[in-house]
Amino acid sequence: MKRASGLIAVGAAAVTYLVAVTQRSTMGSASLAAAERFHTNAEQLASLAVLQITIYALMQVPVGFLLDRFGARVLLFFGAVAMAAGQVVVAFSLTLDQAILGRVLVGLGDAFTFISLIRVINGWYSGRRASQLQQWLGNLGQLGQVLSAVPFASFLALTDWQTAFLGVSSASMLAALLVLIAVKNERVATSEKPLALSFANIRKQFRANLSNPGTRFAFWVHFSTQSAATVFVLLWGFPFLERGEGLAKPVASALISSMVFVGIFTGLFYGWLCGSKPHLRYRLVVAVSLTIAAMWSLVLLWPGVAPLWLCVALVAVLGGAGPASMIAFDFSKTYTPIERLGSANGIVNIGGFFATLVTMYLVGIALDLTHASRSAHLALGSAAPDLYGLESFRIAMWIQVAVILLGCLGLRREYRIVRELDLERVR
Repeated sequence: MKRASGLIAVGAAAVTYLVAVTQRSTMGSASLAAAERFHTNAEQLASLAVLQITIYALMQVPVGFLLDRFGARVLLFFGAVAMAAGQVVVAFSLTLDQAILGRVLVGLGDAFTFISLIRVINGWYSGRRASQLQQWLGNLGQLGQVLSAVPFASFLALTDWQTAFLGVSSASMLAALLVLIAVKNERVATSEKPLALSFANIRKQFRANLSNPGTRFAFWVHFSTQSAATVFVLLWGFPFLERGEGLAKPVASALISSMVFVGIFTGLFYGWLCGSKPHLRYRLVVAVSLTIAAMWSLVLLWPGVAPLWLCVALVAVLGGAGPASMIAFDFSKTYTPIERLGSANGIVNIGGFFATLVTMYLVGIALDLTHASRSAHLALGSAAPDLYGLESFRIAMWIQVAVILLGCLGLRREYRIVRELDLERVR
């Protein structure tokens, strides 16, 4: 009976996360439609996604504390309802400010979902099985990107803005109902009672986790590996492939969707590695981070439009980044007691999304500045350059390479501290 209850609870939480990823990535699929609807430039379009991610990142610490205090079921339900409400606001938005409010609600609900899934998994399973389930279900949830890139994008093209966003809103309400029916918190025996809800206790929990070198190390793992793929999926992937590299929309959609399937297969391997050969986790994270930086460098330095095979290779490398970022939560599980795991994972989860929002916004600014500079030097009567042209992207996309390398420096520093404190666990 306990095994069946665990499977049902974890399965329902995984479906809720799948829906959350769909809600999160709808704006990436609708980015060009949003630019036309709200008459925005690149920086304003970036702000639409950046504010969503900012809310997500800022909520991770308080959500982690609430998770330790109230359990995953309540948070999963609240998150699904908040995302449904946010998409309704987006559906009826006529101005950019209104759409931003809707995406803020989506980001708020999204913030409650992923670490709640991780808590459900670790509440019902432990050890190698928990490591594998974190990888497998976390990556299966990325199928939500496919749902937003193909069915949602097609639905948007066939109907209209309002109908498409009301449709995805209803999916979140169904997920909320599923949570009420199927998700059950496993009562894990701990040596401490949950702290009472107060700002002082949140600050106390935050300090305790931040003083843990394992938490800081996991933060930089997430920072180094997640941002490039998330930036690509949530906002800049479609404009880069379609307008920058000149690919047809169906080809661009297929490439971005394929990242999910790459992630599922690499996630199976990563799950096996985390469970069977944990001493190789650090090397894998470094290898993935440097490979992403090298692949983007090759694409940006390629003379002219990159060939299709190189775009495929880039997408394949980015597809493996998401599963690599999940290794951060395996490190967190290793070094954190269960009664603090929710709040610790909140800090860890900030890493990748902080890197994402910084990269996303700076790319938008760089695109606008490059476009303005090129426009100012045009001869009288010449056609205006494309804001999302390849030459603009060649400059702007170097920002993400710099962010990844910064993450690798932080990762290396904390790894040395963790290795000195607990060499046997890291090897």
